[in-house]
Amino acid sequence: MVEQIREYDCNLIFNRQEITKLTITDHYELKHKEVINDFLIRKLLEVRLNDAELDPIEWIGMKERDIFRFDTDYQGKKYRLIFWFKNGTTNHLWIRNCYPID
Repeated sequence: MVEQIREYDCNLIFNRQEITKLTITDHYELKHKEVINDFLIRKLLEVRLNDAELDPIEWIGMKERDIFRFDTDYQGKKYRLIFWFKNGTTNHLWIRNCYPID
């Protein structure tokens, strides 16, 4: 199965970098399409991630890039985003997954 991606323009600051593009993969749809969609992911990024600074997490098997995990709440629910910078860029985030957490 080929991963589907959608690309969006955006305007936010992450780790003191101006982010102008987002790529959202369809990975979240495998288990969470009833509660997660691209609109919600974009809202989480614009409302909660804007101006945030995060350190990368350790991710076994992914040494070629820094992986970020962002836990946040929105409208009374908690979510986790997994993402990285697209192919070494500093202005384009690649959103791999998003899911609700307890």
